[in-house]
Amino acid sequence: MLKILLPILILAGLIGLVVSLDDERPRADVVLVHGTDLFTLDPQKMSYLHDLRASRAIYETLATIRPDGSVGPAAAESWEISEDGTRYVFHLRDGLKFSNGDPVTAEDFKYAWRRAILPDTAATYSSLFMDIAGAEAFFEWRSDLLALRTDPDLRDEMVADGAFSPVDADAILAEDEKASHRRTLERFDAMVGIDAIDDRTLVVDLERPLLYFLDLAAFGTFSPVHRPTLEAATTLEPDSGRIKEDRGWTKPGRLVGNGPFELTRWRYQRDCRFERNSHYWNTANVPSDSIEAIVIEDPNTAIMAFEAGEADWLPDVLADFRADMIEQRIAYETRHRTAIDAAIETGREIDEILASLPAPSSGERRNIHSVDAFGTDFFHVNCRELLANGDRNPFADPRVRRAIALTIDKQALVERVTRLNERTSGSFVPAGSIPGYQPPAGLPFDPERGRAQLDAAGWKLASDGVRRNADGEPFPTLEILFSTGSPRYKDLSLALRDMWRRELGIPCEIGGRPGNEYRAQLENGNFMVARGGWYGDYGDPTTFLDLNRTDDGNNHRGYSNPAYDDLLERAAIEPDPERRMRLLEEAEVILVEQDLPILPICTYVTLYMYEPGRLTGLTKHPRLDQNPARWAIRP
Repeated sequence: MLKILLPILILAGLIGLVVSLDDERPRADVVLVHGTDLFTLDPQKMSYLHDLRASRAIYETLATIRPDGSVGPAAAESWEISEDGTRYVFHLRDGLKFSNGDPVTAEDFKYAWRRAILPDTAATYSSLFMDIAGAEAFFEWRSDLLALRTDPDLRDEMVADGAFSPVDADAILAEDEKASHRRTLERFDAMVGIDAIDDRTLVVDLERPLLYFLDLAAFGTFSPVHRPTLEAATTLEPDSGRIKEDRGWTKPGRLVGNGPFELTRWRYQRDCRFERNSHYWNTANVPSDSIEAIVIEDPNTAIMAFEAGEADWLPDVLADFRADMIEQRIAYETRHRTAIDAAIETGREIDEILASLPAPSSGERRNIHSVDAFGTDFFHVNCRELLANGDRNPFADPRVRRAIALTIDKQALVERVTRLNERTSGSFVPAGSIPGYQPPAGLPFDPERGRAQLDAAGWKLASDGVRRNADGEPFPTLEILFSTGSPRYKDLSLALRDMWRRELGIPCEIGGRPGNEYRAQLENGNFMVARGGWYGDYGDPTTFLDLNRTDDGNNHRGYSNPAYDDLLERAAIEPDPERRMRLLEEAEVILVEQDLPILPICTYVTLYMYEPGRLTGLTKHPRLDQNPARWAIRP
């Protein structure tokens, strides 16, 4: 054992030495590992999880996601919602300040949200703002204006299409970039339902009731920005008038935020450090003075650093042997099963229980934690009448789709293929992830029923042992498309191939493609069954269910059911929250028990690594919305 540990300790020690050579600051109170460097600290341009996690340190939104997944107040101390659900009035806390001491006002939120809506910004999550009254129309207007200024020859075409009147088109082409910018700001104020009526009051009007709008208001992209900093970093392109920003405004010394911490160091591909923001309104209740994220790309090296005490938390354990680590955790819990069960009955948290038990023995561990995530692993099924090559598609028949769904042994997949013991799922929306929503059970593993469905669809076993239709045509070879980016995808595809061959007697093969090629084939509908996966963006079932709307851009399956679409439309205008959830549950029943355009496999898990009882403040709710203002290390 010593021979194994010695190189690990040496390597981890070298990591710590290199990190500390040119910086004399003490170790941060909480140190976590990022598998890659931050992409951006511009809240309106964030999309990656570790960027959004960092946003919680340096920015604060109007609302926040509590540890139990519910929404609570943050920069806004309260709000009112109109009876029809289309107007939100947010009241900011008194005395809010940015990290440089400047006041935080409602205008700062309006400015930031306008950035997210402007096409100039190219915000990944601009779509989340499009239910604000006039936002989508303004986005299209601004896009047309930029196109016209970039290419004046489009003038007559745009006038004919009604994008601009002849007078407006000529005025737009005649004015300079500053006048064009003023026109844009005036147009935004006139069109978009965001109004800072005073320093502490922000009024937001929506196109329609959006019962999860508070959840959106807690999303990192909705963070405010410091206007003087952004304005100093902004220029206008002379020809187009497009807004351009110097990305250096997000660097230490320039970045000004309103969150519990401020950025004090960011060294490319090495680390970033956040230290207490003394101007934060709730700083007295922030338990840690500093947080640091070190970049370790190799998953095995990250574990070494943790074992050597260089890190307190690994937010995503990706080492090849992680399944073995889970088995070691199971072995530890098995040895202490009686004590754990007894303690759980008293209402104690599992981390507290684990910390009170004896240290792990050889072959055991208690510092690996499998946490259900807000995502579902699934496979797409092509629902179109014809395949991309023009052949008839057997999976256009929902009975055939049900047949392959009923012959998936999901428990075997999570136990023997992924070996992570994820929670199997018959639904698309992860169970327990959204308060008030109960997803359907989905279809069970029932091979006999699966074969009956295939028979009912006309694909029966002939005397030669081949499944044929009434015309004597053999069932076409089912090819499972997957991306070669991860062994998981191939392993699951192989397992499904073997299950469908064995249980249904149909020919089945797998076909791996590089990521870009896989994506192109998926988007072009050039597949029968394809590996998929989805993580929710906000705390509402529609973040999953909308993917199967007839006209949704992520509906790569070509699925269309008017009854399903109608339920989503009725839910969209239903003012009663409980009734709305029942409509969405009814829609998901169609999705996962009747039509099966997707084949849910399991709820994704995220593997955390930390010592129970030492690192506190993490939530294990599936949303996994971790707030750095709650993190602390116990001595």
